[in-house]
Formats: sequence, structure tokens, C-alpha cells
Amino acid sequence: MSGEDKSEGAGKSGEAGMKAGYIGILAVGLMIGIIIGIVVGAFGFPQTQSYSAESALRPEEAGEKVTDFISNYGGLPPGADVAVINVTEVENANLYKIAVNISAMGMAQTAESYMTKDGKLLFPSGIDIEEFEAMAEQQKENTTIGNFIVSGDEICEEDGKPILYFFGSEGCGACKWEHPVIANVTATFEGFISFHDNIDSTADEDIFAKYSDGHIPTLVLGCKYYRVGAGASMGEDQEAKVLTALICDLTGNKPVDICTDPGIEEWINKI
Repeated sequence: MSGEDKSEGAGKSGEAGMKAGYIGILAVGLMIGIIIGIVVGAFGFPQTQSYSAESALRPEEAGEKVTDFISNYGGLPPGADVAVINVTEVENANLYKIAVNISAMGMAQTAESYMTKDGKLLFPSGIDIEEFEAMAEQQKENTTIGNFIVSGDEICEEDGKPILYFFGSEGCGACKWEHPVIANVTATFEGFISFHDNIDSTADEDIFAKYSDGHIPTLVLGCKYYRVGAGASMGEDQEAKVLTALICDLTGNKPVDICTDPGIEEWINKI
């Protein structure tokens, strides 16, 4: 389970739907790319610079520099491992393309980044614009309240009750924000749901692998609704109402006193 904080969520079930989960990663990469683009604009594009054989890093040195950077500043959970897959030269650009494997708590993800050969500038992500736009449109079509994705899967149950999953880590800032919100909401549904609260846990890895892009926090509500990321931008009150409305949908509007509250019914009608 990767531990990068995500403040906002990530389709359909199946391959096409699961790809939508990667939008969060691409969005982060895009923002970082913009910041780096400003820096490059101020100091010159890397292809306009020249490097002597003495100043250029060897491929293995570039790979080591990238893995060190991701390990130290990538927001990964304790015990995460970052390993170089390969380092290749980008023709006529004075850049190295570095592919790494990031693994943690039984999950793995491949990421690609670019570094100038002198090791001074790092481009953490490359964006395929057409693929990004297609995934973004697909996500919009399958998103409901609170940026939750509608999976199209059957509701998963335990002892006849819908199962709610929370995946997070104590070292994740977004998780610390989201965890008390969902914990308080699920407490009001005691006897009507089964809550799997996975903090720094490897339990329910099959569910995490299916509905998450490898990042946390990840919320899976009855296997029908899921989101990668916290709802911090909505605020605690609105996030609590969204979660309550979605859970009411899963429980058949039980308990009645919770699900018939006018403020909750308003959100139920938006699902």
C-alpha cells in the first residue's frame, strides 16, 4: 500500500474503470511538472545546456539519485521499497528516463521520471495528454457525490451487512484528516454495517488492490462506491453527510432516524 497523501479521490469495474484511479497520480505529476516547468523556463531548458563527460552522471548514479529522492520526499510509508527498473538516455535532450518500482505492504507500482544528466533537475512524471483527457472524461461519467466512483459491482456483505473499508496510515496527513470522519459516521450505523478499519494493516489486500491505485487514504463502501483520497476540500460536515448518504443507500435507508434526516435525504437524492 503506497502512502502518498491524496486530498481528493480517484471508474467502472474492470480494466477500463480501474484506469480511472490513476488520474490522481497524473494530476499530482501535472502540478509538479508545471512547477518544474517554471523553474526550467527561468534557468533554461535542459536541452540547451551541455555537459562534459566529467559533469554528467552515469546512468546508475542517476537511478540512485532518483530512488533516494522518492524514498526521502515521496511521502511513502515506513518499509516502502523503491528499486530502479532501468535508466535510458533521451535522445537529443540531455535527459535520463528512469523507471522505478515502488512497493509497500504487498502492493507495487511502476513510475517513470526524467532527470537532467547533471542531476540538477528532476521531472517526476510525464503526461500523455490524450490518455489523461480520456481517463478524466471517463471518471466524470462514473462519479457520484463526494467524488466517489460507482464501481458497478455487487454490494459486498459480511453477515448480511454491507462492508465498509478504510485503508490508511498514521504517517499519512490526509488519512489523519479522513479517519475520524468515517469513524464517527460508521459508528452511527452500528448493527447495520461491517466496518473494516485498516490503519497500517495488510488486511483486505485483495480489496485494496482492486479499488485503489496504490495510494491512501482509500475508502471502499460496500464495493459499490470507492474513492482514493480524502474529502478535505468539502470540509468535515459535508464529507460526513456524503458518507452518511452513501451508506444509507447501501443499507436500504437504515437506521431510519439517520437516513430520513432532511439534510441527509438531500444528499441521497443526488446519488
